[in-house]
Amino acid sequence: MTSNLTSGDRNIYLIGSERHQITGCKLPSNRQVLSVLFYNLHEVKLSIRESANLVVRECLIFWEKQRIPTRATPHCVEKIMKMYNYWRNLQKSACRRSEKQEDNERNFISDLNNLFDIAHANALEIMKIEEDRKFLLSQREPGRRGCLMGIDMKLAKREERVLLRVIEQENRRAKTHHSSEIDDNFMDSSEESSGTEDISDQPGPSSNIAQSSLEENINAQIELRMGIVRGRKCFLTPKIMAVLDRFHISQRSAVFILEAVAESLGHNIDELAIN
Repeated sequence: MTSNLTSGDRNIYLIGSERHQITGCKLPSNRQVLSVLFYNLHEVKLSIRESANLVVRECLIFWEKQRIPTRATPHCVEKIMKMYNYWRNLQKSACRRSEKQEDNERNFISDLNNLFDIAHANALEIMKIEEDRKFLLSQREPGRRGCLMGIDMKLAKREERVLLRVIEQENRRAKTHHSSEIDDNFMDSSEESSGTEDISDQPGPSSNIAQSSLEENINAQIELRMGIVRGRKCFLTPKIMAVLDRFHISQRSAVFILEAVAESLGHNIDELAIN
């Protein structure tokens, strides 16, 4: 029997339907996190901790898109585990219709649509852009007021220009340092013999290696920065990531596999957020 990828048929106590992924234009809520957690448990057949890890990775996509610093992944996983265990205790006591049980259920339900907050403890101090700080504060309000913004292309371009300037400065410093070493060697050799050919314009093998290494570093950093701007269409589902994890596919191998599959299906891989 084929499972529904949009949602599960199960109605989870106090939570509602299962969901195969987190969607929407806000940071993930407690309800979304638990809905996907139960989908991973029942449909993908993962353990509770594996399911929590997968949900955290999905949540981080939303937080990273807004450049909001987050807590370490193990702490985020423990937060989900704590929320799940609290729900489990409520479920075990569901038949006891005491006043305390009903109050606990109401409080739990009232918090479901609020933010699953995994921000770094000092996130507001770390963040430099005022709009980003205001967005986080609004998402922390009941119901998560506000919406996710798209990629700030102007900011991305500005950061790219700053990165290029830093790399160019490092390049100039490296060349100056190398030229200074050549001058010193030339002066030493001049004392021993006259008529020596000027070698300052003929860098040796070590210079070529240093230059090649620097160019590779520049290209790698530019590709990294451009990759952040280019790939915006995310097609990875929790099920795909779970399969890759289950068979211990390395990140590098996974990228090659996903690119090959995407190309064979006629997709432009430059538009896809693969890595």
